[in-house]
Amino acid sequence: MADATAVPGASGCPRRAFLRSGAYGTAGLGAAAFGAVGTLTGCSDEQDDGAEAVHEGSDWQAASSAEDLPVGSTADAEVAGYLLVLHRAADDEVHAFEAVCTHEGCRVEAEQERYYCPCHGSVFALDSGDAEAGPAREPLTRFQARIQGGSVEVLV
Repeated sequence: MADATAVPGASGCPRRAFLRSGAYGTAGLGAAAFGAVGTLTGCSDEQDDGAEAVHEGSDWQAASSAEDLPVGSTADAEVAGYLLVLHRAADDEVHAFEAVCTHEGCRVEAEQERYYCPCHGSVFALDSGDAEAGPAREPLTRFQARIQGGSVEVLV
């Protein structure tokens, strides 16, 4: 059964499942000396080095009309099953990130000055997706985006 916070099309272990497995393993052993065993039951292929995560897509799809995303604004969009947050920084510059918090997989909301996770208060930068406050330490997953023929397009 898939984790409800899993990102569509992503491989590996969702962060929530990894954290849950570590917590359950530690609690089950009941002793700090054995706590490391619980964390080893999580996923081994998840990278946690703080590097920017970039979605590798192959198909450009419309996320919004350029007119509906004026310069300086933010918006939510769903493209090919991905929930995204968008920010138009300039006439020819738009940023797109997956709307999934890197802390525990909650839905991130687009606000005028930031992306915000209402679950635990994490805050992310509009132009980089970098974690700026709250418990999240890793940036949001970036999607390549462009303005093309009157549309905001995202590579999915």
